[in-house]
Amino acid sequence: MGDDDSIAQLGFGMSRAGLSATLKSLADDLEKIGQCADAPSPAVAINSWALGWRSVPCLLGRPIGHPSVGDGRACLSSELFYLDPGRGIARTMSRWYRLGTRVDPDHWSDRHPDLTMPWRTP
Repeated sequence: MGDDDSIAQLGFGMSRAGLSATLKSLADDLEKIGQCADAPSPAVAINSWALGWRSVPCLLGRPIGHPSVGDGRACLSSELFYLDPGRGIARTMSRWYRLGTRVDPDHWSDRHPDLTMPWRTP
């Protein structure tokens, strides 16, 4: 596979260059959060959130302001890399989230069978 080949079969759906840029952005964000006292003010919020697990940790919730998920529509985030409920923020593979109200993970399994991926809480 060349550098421009898609790695969609790995679940990222982007080129190697795109994945590299995304991971660099994630690494930069994680480095910055440790160097400043002020938390970022993410544009995307997630309400009724819970910590869930696919084969990797993720957020389950109802995003607001997400570029491709309608406001309030239940979804699973991309892989979760940073979670700070005290600051009210989380960083997934693709973006920062402002954390809204936390719910018990059973909220999702009881009310949203459309999110029936094998997930568990730690």
